[in-house]
Amino acid sequence: MKEFSFIILIAFNLLFVQAQENYPSPSNKTDVLFYIQHNQGKNTFIYALNKNNKGEIDYNNPIQVYRQLFDKNGEVRPLTGIQKTFAYGINVKKLSGDKYEANIVSIPDQKLYLHLPKSGTPFVITKVNGQYIRLDRIFIKIKDGTSGLSTKLDYILYYGQSNGKNQTLKQEMP
Repeated sequence: MKEFSFIILIAFNLLFVQAQENYPSPSNKTDVLFYIQHNQGKNTFIYALNKNNKGEIDYNNPIQVYRQLFDKNGEVRPLTGIQKTFAYGINVKKLSGDKYEANIVSIPDQKLYLHLPKSGTPFVITKVNGQYIRLDRIFIKIKDGTSGLSTKLDYILYYGQSNGKNQTLKQEMP
């Protein structure tokens, strides 16, 4: 019975991996905290450290969001006003010292925690189905037949590390 459960678990994880098969990753990974992709195109929404002209983190506004248009030769552009306000924009507030709480505007209940250690690489952690994951990327499965301001989601996949292992956590959407 254990072997059968293990096989089912492997098949389930392979299904997740295939959800992003042949999707490009950001071409410049400098300061990237995580990125989002979805099933209705390969354009990528990138969440990176926001730095000033001196290359120092802007602690008042530590996360910048932009998009890489893989459907248009990989151009990098800022979010549109609609994307920033209704979909991929981010709200950030300082909690203490080197920790911030954030959320993507279209998923306000999914808390993201930015950690800016004095030494080491900054990272984002979130909790999915009771399990914490150090976030690398997110894949959003949009319901067929929905778009624009009435977009509905089937599920969200969170990719990253949990308990020292690469993990994919799935959040079903109501």
